[in-house]
Amino acid sequence: MTRASPLARLLLLALALAAPAGCKKGGARGTKTPSAQLPDAAKSAFARGVKLMAEGAERYDDALAAFRQAAAAAPDLWEAHLNIGILEMRRARLSQAATALERSVKVHPSPAGLEALGEVYTRQGRAKQAVALYERALRESPGDLELRNRLAVALHHAGRLEEATAELRAILGRDAGNMDAYSTLAAIWIEQDKLDMAELLLARGLARHPQDPRLLTNMGLIRLRRGDDQAAFESFEKASAADPTFLAGRLNKAAVFLRAGDHAHAREELEAVLAIEPGNTQALLGLGVALRLSGDQAGARKSWQRLLDIDPQFAPAHFNLAVLDMDFADHPQDARTHLERYLALVGKDGPRSAEARDRLALLDAMKEN
Repeated sequence: MTRASPLARLLLLALALAAPAGCKKGGARGTKTPSAQLPDAAKSAFARGVKLMAEGAERYDDALAAFRQAAAAAPDLWEAHLNIGILEMRRARLSQAATALERSVKVHPSPAGLEALGEVYTRQGRAKQAVALYERALRESPGDLELRNRLAVALHHAGRLEEATAELRAILGRDAGNMDAYSTLAAIWIEQDKLDMAELLLARGLARHPQDPRLLTNMGLIRLRRGDDQAAFESFEKASAADPTFLAGRLNKAAVFLRAGDHAHAREELEAVLAIEPGNTQALLGLGVALRLSGDQAGARKSWQRLLDIDPQFAPAHFNLAVLDMDFADHPQDARTHLERYLALVGKDGPRSAEARDRLALLDAMKEN
């Protein structure tokens, strides 16, 4: 079988970490009704925004306009900024979501705001910042198991696997049927190559919930690690069939195709994801990889740049563009800019920080010569 290129391996890692994470689509739980004394204009605009938000995605633009009107009338109305952030997160506009949520928690660090901002940071690849937010929220709500699951996901993404495992064991000690904890703990064990342990855990979970797409996806990841691509593919197909809106199955099918060097079928799966969720960051990242493998450097650049247009702080896009500029396009200054931006976003312990620093050192050496 054709081995994946370094760019494809980066995608595979991103998908393996993202698929089982357990963060629910749609962002933070509920919306907050403001309790402060407000101008009538702020009250009416906020109430209108809540009503529009509840009517579904086709009314999100109108809901955003209403919440912004409420925030203009009452700038410290943290609930309006919270709802703006949640809506922007649902539309995968993560930088705009982060800006609104940061404003909300600055005015009032509500558990809902800290939770939502933590999810945005996790999805942006800024897991260290997400961990700090969840820990802060849990000081106010130590018994909130959903918050603890999100903390475990962020710890996982930050590479603090033993701490994440301890959190998940504690959750399962209190709620033996918690599927979020099952899926995230299995993902960690898969990453640690504890495949037998992960498989036993997943079998226990699937006995309770045989159609859970997260558990099916994780089972596919085990089979992928064992080199059985066909069985992995079948697990991902089952996950997609169990819930057609669960995109991780398609994303991981794309990863299987990339692993085999089949960029054409990978593109089909990734474009299907983007038809459901146009701003899906993993799909745009993967589409760039597929295009790069096909020799379409311009298409790859367009896909990753589109990702940065949606979210300028999406660190993996900066890394991939740096590799493209350095290894294929001979644009050393652009490569340096993306590498420095990547390191600024993920810190010294990020998933590709060591390689980014090595590449910067190589650029320095090339400049001296």
